[in-house]
Amino acid sequence: MRTTIRIGNVHVTAIRDKAHDFDRGWHYPSVPDDAWAPYLDLLDADTGNTMVNFHCFVVQGDDRTVLIDTGWGPELGPPGAAKSRGALPARLAEMELLPRDIDAVAFTHLHADHVGWNLVYDGDTITPRFENARYLVSEDDWAFFASRDENHPNIARQALPLGDIGLLDTFSDGHRVTRSLTAVATPGHTPGHTSFLVESGGERLFILGDLIHHPVVATETGWVHRFDADPELAVMTRRRKLGQLEEDRTLVAAGHLNHPTFGRFEREAGRRIWKESPQNRSGG
Repeated sequence: MRTTIRIGNVHVTAIRDKAHDFDRGWHYPSVPDDAWAPYLDLLDADTGNTMVNFHCFVVQGDDRTVLIDTGWGPELGPPGAAKSRGALPARLAEMELLPRDIDAVAFTHLHADHVGWNLVYDGDTITPRFENARYLVSEDDWAFFASRDENHPNIARQALPLGDIGLLDTFSDGHRVTRSLTAVATPGHTPGHTSFLVESGGERLFILGDLIHHPVVATETGWVHRFDADPELAVMTRRRKLGQLEEDRTLVAAGHLNHPTFGRFEREAGRRIWKESPQNRSGG
């Protein structure tokens, strides 16, 4: 699935690489089951599970094509996932984009479900899937993952070799990927977790990254996800940023929420909620 919206003179396409059910108790281990009770309207028929989506974003503008995150990739993981491979290359082809048309790949962070389509292996030979692209990651995330003794296989195979083959550029908060696309530090989920702001023609879109994995967290900003590296910082960042996005009524792309993933944080019945945007869009 893919959906394209326009932000000023920039086109942003959300591509769902894959999606599957996940156990909410496993992802939010410190949250008791009865805490979900007020939110049953947001859960699937099987109230023990919710749907998690894995989106990538193509940002086209300023004569540049930037891919933000590369999904799970061709691997069948994670454990318990639907036995299907990611769809990113097929969705790019539907847009008449070849891998060589991508000018830059920028990462919100280097978790396994965000780096999967980076590299191609042929025996001991490693080549970039996006052959003309530079791969961009925050300095803090690269330092964190590159220094660890053990990483998820996707990180070890699809992210860390970028440094060895000379395709990696690191950036800091406020880095301009293009005139219309700026990196915004939102740390906590990982040390260098980054969101991206698209600004063009007086319009704005905030590509959130992993500040939220389920619509319930729009209200329950204190809930800690299993993969939040620094829970206290993650909660602080989430509360600050979601409050700001609600106040400013900024359009948001929340990559782990249901396709098409574009929406806003709004206030309803005294609580912040996630509301899908009715903005005109196209896709397939």
